[in-house]
Amino acid sequence: MCGKWCTLLLWLTVAPLGGSSAASTDYYTAGVVEFRPAISGANSTQLLEENLTAYLELISLANGTTDIIVFPEATLNSLLQLTAVPQPSSQSLCHKQTVAATEVAEFMRQLACAAVEAQTYLLFNVKEREECGNDNDDDTDTDNDCPPRGYRLYNTNVVLDRSGAIVSRYRKWNLYLEPQLNRTAKPEIAIFETDFNVMFGHFVCFDMLFYTPAQELVERYNIRNIIVTKMFNSELPFLTASQLQQGWAWGNNVNLLAAGASLPQGGITGSGIYAGQRGALVRRMVGDATVGVRQLLVARVARWPELASDAVTPDAERAGPVQRELPMLQVPQLQQFTSWQVPLINGSLQQRRLCHSDLCCDFELSLQLPPKEAPHVAQHYEYVYRLGVFVGQRRYEQEQYSVIRVCGLFACHNASVESCGQLRQAAEEAWQAAPLQFNMLRVSGEFVQRPHRLLMPSTLSASLYALQATELDWSLLQAADTAATTHVQLQLKKPHSQLLTFGIYGNYFDEQHDDGGGATTAGGIGVVIGWLLLWQLLLHCLISQ
Repeated sequence: MCGKWCTLLLWLTVAPLGGSSAASTDYYTAGVVEFRPAISGANSTQLLEENLTAYLELISLANGTTDIIVFPEATLNSLLQLTAVPQPSSQSLCHKQTVAATEVAEFMRQLACAAVEAQTYLLFNVKEREECGNDNDDDTDTDNDCPPRGYRLYNTNVVLDRSGAIVSRYRKWNLYLEPQLNRTAKPEIAIFETDFNVMFGHFVCFDMLFYTPAQELVERYNIRNIIVTKMFNSELPFLTASQLQQGWAWGNNVNLLAAGASLPQGGITGSGIYAGQRGALVRRMVGDATVGVRQLLVARVARWPELASDAVTPDAERAGPVQRELPMLQVPQLQQFTSWQVPLINGSLQQRRLCHSDLCCDFELSLQLPPKEAPHVAQHYEYVYRLGVFVGQRRYEQEQYSVIRVCGLFACHNASVESCGQLRQAAEEAWQAAPLQFNMLRVSGEFVQRPHRLLMPSTLSASLYALQATELDWSLLQAADTAATTHVQLQLKKPHSQLLTFGIYGNYFDEQHDDGGGATTAGGIGVVIGWLLLWQLLLHCLISQ
């Protein structure tokens, strides 16, 4: 069933791979899958079978070369094809089970046997059913909050080792537009150790924007290899999928394995393997088509992201080709930014200082304008640009929020702020004008220090990929006083003519902020959530057939 949709891309520095890594090596071989789930045209049993068959074919395509393969969120079973997920144990699911056959679904056993055959760890995401009164490993009487239906539903990551045994389980804590699902009594911290001497932490999609559990894995538990399963709606200009993945890995200086669902018609795509501040090793955004892909991306990864070695090869710089077809959300607070439109001045150094609340940022840039076709004809450009600074509360759903501090440059269609953070569609290419080139671009800011925050580069080219380490310089100068600021600077290393975003993104996890704009922010995000909810409900209906 996988057929032409299954593609194996190998970004490796040694060939052949020669099987799984030895326990003493400084490297391991990882695969992440950008996966288009079957969501329509059949009943739920048939859709599950198609997805499972494609999973098994992709595992087989790796040909025993990987140490671990990661599949995305919500691309296997539906709410009509639930499974139990036992606690971690040494018992292989590939063998005859002592639990009732109706509890652990057959597809779990088939994946366990695939892990045994391929001799690889597998991480995949399922819709889990837990009967009330079962598996009460929380420190509370979970029957007290049992839903009327008599069981709980979880969005769950499952990790199988090479023997097909469950070695880790994580139930998503930060649910997003998933009202039918439950949360555990307290957040789970999911960590597992492998036979290739790498300790992984893992979480699901929306968790990445919060301290618990994502940031906590790095800061509290010092985990340097992180896995995330995603079905992520990209948002311009700062939170497109691969852009966020690469920035998060960079800001934390960790290895990140990110597997994303591939439904570009709904703005959902984005997978990759990232090596901290060395940048992306392999990545995929489907932004030039309305049909997703089923693609295994493989890379050799150093156990420690800062390990400098020619044995690990970064992905190429991706200034192009331009991708225009991906429908994306627009950050709702752009009109609240302190912003300034960049004048179209050829060659001269331009400098500007902008402040918003407690954040001040300095910008320096030099543009190179394309030559005019005729001296008296008005010149059109694919994008114009604004500089912007913002401090404010970013709400997502219910009581989920964080404060963000952002300073950066972002692309716009015209002089209006409303036109910023939107792709120029292919139908608009009648301009046929060369894009503006930035010969020099530097952004710096003084970011207040807080106990729980993440500062990361947020860059994006028209190809919908972030800039690589060969294209930018990033520096932080920490003040000794915890009440003081951190000086952060981001600078282009070389000219660039396909920029959509170039800035510094600060996520302040535990802070509340009220600048008088709360009603506007909440209202703007309410529109975004409404749009997303419609899409998610449609997707749920299709998957649940």
